[in-house]
Amino acid sequence: MQQTTDQDIHKQLKEATLFLAEYASTLMAVGAQTSRIQLNTVRMARSMGYHISLLIFPKTLTITLQDDGLNHSYTYIKKTPALPLNFKVNMKLSQLSWEAFDERLPLKEQWARLKAIVAERRESPWLVLLLASLANASFCRLFDGNATSMGIVFVATLVGFLLRQQLTKRGMNHLAVFTLCAFVSTMVGVTDYLFFHGGTEDISLGTSMLYLVPGVPLINGVMDIVDNHVLDGISRLTGALLLIICIAIGLSGTVIIFGIDPTTFTSVTRPDIVTATIADGLFAAVAAIGFAIISNPPRKALLICALLACVGHAVRYFLMHNAAMPLDQVTASTAAGFAIGLLAVPFAMRIHCPAECFAFPSLLPMVPGMFAYKAIRDLINIVRLPDEYTVEYVARFFHNGSLTVLVMFGMVVGCIIPIFIFHRQSFSVTRG
Repeated sequence: MQQTTDQDIHKQLKEATLFLAEYASTLMAVGAQTSRIQLNTVRMARSMGYHISLLIFPKTLTITLQDDGLNHSYTYIKKTPALPLNFKVNMKLSQLSWEAFDERLPLKEQWARLKAIVAERRESPWLVLLLASLANASFCRLFDGNATSMGIVFVATLVGFLLRQQLTKRGMNHLAVFTLCAFVSTMVGVTDYLFFHGGTEDISLGTSMLYLVPGVPLINGVMDIVDNHVLDGISRLTGALLLIICIAIGLSGTVIIFGIDPTTFTSVTRPDIVTATIADGLFAAVAAIGFAIISNPPRKALLICALLACVGHAVRYFLMHNAAMPLDQVTASTAAGFAIGLLAVPFAMRIHCPAECFAFPSLLPMVPGMFAYKAIRDLINIVRLPDEYTVEYVARFFHNGSLTVLVMFGMVVGCIIPIFIFHRQSFSVTRG
C-alpha cells in the first residue's frame, strides 16, 4: 500500500514539474525578464503545495520539485523553445500564475489555459509591417532626417521587414536573416547618396536598418544584470551583440559595394526648443507604437507606450538642448528613463499589465542607434583606410561605442529604478 502511495506522489510530482517547466520556458522564450519568471513559477508551485528549486540558464532551465514533507522530489531539464517576443503572452501567463494561486486551479485547467494563451493569434503581419515602417521613418526624424530621408527609410524598412518575415517563416537561421535584411535595407537607404541627394543622406543610410536593433534583449540583459541574474543578462547581451554584428556585416556589404564613406554627420539646429521638444515627443510616440507592436503587446498597452515615449523623449530632448543648463546625452537619457519608469508603474496597476510591456517599447526610440552606426562605420574605416588614419578611427570607435553602451545602460537603469522601488506593486499588477 505504501509503495502505491509513493508511486502516486511521484506521478503527481512529475506531472506538476513538466507543467512548470513548460510554463517557465515559455516565459523565457517570449522575453520575460528572469525575476518575473522566478516569481511566477515559484508562486504556481506554492499554489500546488510544493517546494521548488529553479535554475535558469540561457538555453535551458532545471526544475526540482519536492512534496510538502520533502520526502519525494522530481528533477526535470527543459530546453527553451524558439518563440518570438510576445508581451501579450508574458502578461497572460503572469495573470495565470495569480489565478492558479488565488483560485487553486487544478493542474488540468492550468494546462488548458497555458495552451490557449500560447495558441492565440498575433497581430496581422501586414499591420505590423506598416507600423514598423512608420516607426523607423519616425526614428529617422528623431535623428534629424528630412522628409526625403524619412520616405527612403520607410521604403527600406518595408522591404527589409517583409524579407525578415518571410525568411523567418521559412525557418532560416536568425543570424543570416539579420545579415540579409540589413544588407537589403541599406541598399535602399544608399539610394539617397546615389540618386536623390536629399541633404541628409547619412541619416537615410544610418537609420535604414535600425528597425533590426535588438532593443528588448538589450534592455532585458541590462535589467537582469542589475537584478543580479548576471549569467542570463550576459547571455541576452551576447545574443544581442551577435545580432548587431550581423547588422554591421550587412551594412559593410553596402558600403564596400558603393564606396560610401561619410565623414560628417548631419546636425540640425532648431531655434524654438519648445516646438522642437513637442515635435520630438510626437515622433517618438509614433516610433514607440510601431516598435512595440513587433513584440505583440496587449492592445490596451499601445497608447500607453506612445504616451510614455512622448514624455520620455521630450524630457531628454529638453534636458539636452535647453540653453540654461544643457545635459549630456547619458545623464539626459537616464533622467528620461526614470520618468518613463515612474509613469509605467501606476499605468501597470491600472490596466493590470506588467510595466515592462509598455515601458520597454517606450525606451526604444531613445536607443542610441546613430552612435552605434557611427561606431560600426569607424570599425569599417579602421580596416579599409591606410594606417595613418588608424589611430583616429580607433579613438572614434571607442568614443562612439562607449557612448552607445553608457546611454543604453543609463536609460535602462533609470527606467527600472521605480520598478524596483515599487517592487511589490510592479510584480503583482496582473493579479485580478
